[in-house]
Amino acid sequence: MAKKDVQKLVRQLKLIKEHTKLAVEKIEPLLYKGPKHKPVVTERDLVEGLRRLKVSPGEAFRHVSNHIISRGEGNLRFNWKMIRFTLFVWERIAENEKGYLKPKIDTVRKVCNDERFKEHYYGYYPDIKFDYDREVKLLNKLIAEKPQQFLFKEGYYKFHKTNKIVPQALLTQILLSKK
Repeated sequence: MAKKDVQKLVRQLKLIKEHTKLAVEKIEPLLYKGPKHKPVVTERDLVEGLRRLKVSPGEAFRHVSNHIISRGEGNLRFNWKMIRFTLFVWERIAENEKGYLKPKIDTVRKVCNDERFKEHYYGYYPDIKFDYDREVKLLNKLIAEKPQQFLFKEGYYKFHKTNKIVPQALLTQILLSKK
């Protein structure tokens, strides 16, 4: 074995020894103190634990519901995305019926300023303050992304307050407009 290889191996062994020593120094006090958190058995234990972690009830609920929903049908992020897309499609259809499609960014601004949008936002994210500019930017980016285009197909959207499905020809007309 070359001298350089031996020196490299010795350095690696020293590093491993130091890391092991640090790990033992950190773990040993934990063994004597016991677990950091008491087990959560009652609601009072849960509330106390959330306060200690500085987690708001809304944030805790969002994380738990997102975890539970993700095991079932869809997940929180997908549902929120589809609600935003639906509100956008409805607004584009309303503009089309009036005879003039505005630029998409103007439609996005109107959708994000709508009360229905804000109600859904607080329903999905009760612990996060609504930021209009951020939501406009995010929705505009999301609509323009190529991977999202498969969601703008017939069968995903119904006309507002009806059970009638929006036909693909209309979706193409309102979404692919160059304005």
